[in-house]
Amino acid sequence: MSVLARFWVTGLFLVLLIAIAACGEEATSTPAPAQSTPDAAPATTAPAPAATQATAPTVTTAPAPVTSTPTAAPAATPGPTAEPTDDGPTGTLNVGMQDLASPVFLLHNQPFVEGRYDNIVTHDTMFYAAPNGEVQPRLVRDWTVDPAGTTFTFHLQQGVKWHQEYGDWGEFSADDFIWSLEDVAKEASPHAAAGNMRRLFWCDGCEVTKIDDYTVELKRPNPTFEITWWSRTPVPSGMSFHSQKHYETVGEDVATNQQSVGSGSWELIEVRTGEFRRNRAVRDHWRNTPHWEEMVWWEVTEASTRLANFLTGIIDAGQFDLDSIQAIKSEDMEGVKFMSFSGGRENSVHLLGQNYYLDHPAHTGDNPRVPVGENAYDCTIPYVSCDRDINSEEWAKALKVRTAMSLALDRQKMVNNLAHGEGEPWYLRFWSPFPDRVKEFGLDELTWDYDLAEAKRLLAEAGFPGGFEVEATLTPGASTLVTQAAATMLEDIGITTKQVNMPYSAMRPSHVNRTAKGFWTQAFPASDVEPLHGYNILHNVGSAINFGFEHPIWQDLIDKANVTYDTEERWAVQAELARFMFDHVMSLTVFSENIVWPLGARVGRWEAYGGNADWLSNWESAPHAN
Repeated sequence: MSVLARFWVTGLFLVLLIAIAACGEEATSTPAPAQSTPDAAPATTAPAPAATQATAPTVTTAPAPVTSTPTAAPAATPGPTAEPTDDGPTGTLNVGMQDLASPVFLLHNQPFVEGRYDNIVTHDTMFYAAPNGEVQPRLVRDWTVDPAGTTFTFHLQQGVKWHQEYGDWGEFSADDFIWSLEDVAKEASPHAAAGNMRRLFWCDGCEVTKIDDYTVELKRPNPTFEITWWSRTPVPSGMSFHSQKHYETVGEDVATNQQSVGSGSWELIEVRTGEFRRNRAVRDHWRNTPHWEEMVWWEVTEASTRLANFLTGIIDAGQFDLDSIQAIKSEDMEGVKFMSFSGGRENSVHLLGQNYYLDHPAHTGDNPRVPVGENAYDCTIPYVSCDRDINSEEWAKALKVRTAMSLALDRQKMVNNLAHGEGEPWYLRFWSPFPDRVKEFGLDELTWDYDLAEAKRLLAEAGFPGGFEVEATLTPGASTLVTQAAATMLEDIGITTKQVNMPYSAMRPSHVNRTAKGFWTQAFPASDVEPLHGYNILHNVGSAINFGFEHPIWQDLIDKANVTYDTEERWAVQAELARFMFDHVMSLTVFSENIVWPLGARVGRWEAYGGNADWLSNWESAPHAN
């Protein structure tokens, strides 16, 4: 064991004993990851990587985009069948995560992190992305579309049992299917899929009908190409399905905050906010019984503490920034291996507060679909225009400020120092998985030089020769490092920052009501469907959340893309969206990076689902190491 690992073993042993005692007899089989102690040396600087590093399998997370046409349904491919081990599930798998948020189990109250956890661990979705990226049915056994592309018939899986930790809720049926779709789409729902599921299933003229216990029909006034987009594993913004009987029996308060009832391979049996989520394997599961009897996801916010817990064997896998990955590789620990996903994440500096479309119907009226806060718009921020007319003097002034900010960011330096070379400079939000489309529309010409002299000149022309101060929000993980790097680079042109630390679960409400200000960096999984998928999540006025800007011209393009059913024509509209975002510098995309998950000596590699690896998926297939 290395010096670093021995140091942490000694420092963490007493803390571990205290955590075990606090959790009682049940915790003896699952030691709690230690939290930071005041006298522990912070592992803020990663050791240099060893000359010989463990070989990581390359898993492509950017498959060819799904382009289902409105006149044909995908082939009916059944989900995987249950494959329990000879002796059944055994042992406890420990996973370290940055932020698990507070438990919220009911769809219409569910924030992003909780919904994402459901989709990956405890609940099932309509579809899933196979490891090769192909979309396959899950709770939907198969489905058909009429020649007009407006009537969809969903045939549901039979024999899917709801979890029974809190009672016998029977089997998944058409009633649960329809009820979940209604619940997620309720007015003012903060769920990330809410606005998009409204468009798909509950639009004006849409009709959802139960044909029998396992068949549901959707009739729409026009075709759609998005059916597989918003209830799909492991898409982070997708929705899962919940038990109607459970909700109606226990009531909203219990169903929201105390009991989670899904149909996934793992059943959530214990939650301690800010500490852990304990899951038990569902034996004889309808599609895949896990290899481990128990899986515990620990919330360990500090990267240095997660690193220490991995090096000492307390956690078996987890979320790590690339500094920590280099530290793990340099230890050259026996049995440690890596799962690597190329270009799986894009880092962008979001310039918050550019909400120029507060008079959109989604925000107005007595019961607005997306209510906004009183201070949702503040053009005293230098990069926010006081006029949304893109031909106005005010817009030109703010555009110069935003352009200066982009020119001040040395993207290659970020790749070299923050991603350790595991990535490349990038400039177009949500386009990194689609290099051929980027070239097709000439978007590869849209790049930014690093030019401090020009940045200072533009700031002076905009009326800020001495710069200004702006707030910067730091959230855990790699995004914090990028935020700090951006803040340091902006100081070179006189822009100083007031830095505020908070987890994303605490920041998200300001993204919901459009009151977030300043800049914030987020490492968001690259969209595996089409760029429109990401635009609809983060920059559509009807979406539950917004990452910095809304504008009438932009929204018109999104609305146009959402009803353009010809695939090639829709990609052309998406290229217009990319150019608008770039030309008006609405957000600063800085680089794409590879995602790497280390695995401890007790666990072997497995195939994750295709399309998103920011949170590793398909945990039921995670094997014991040979």
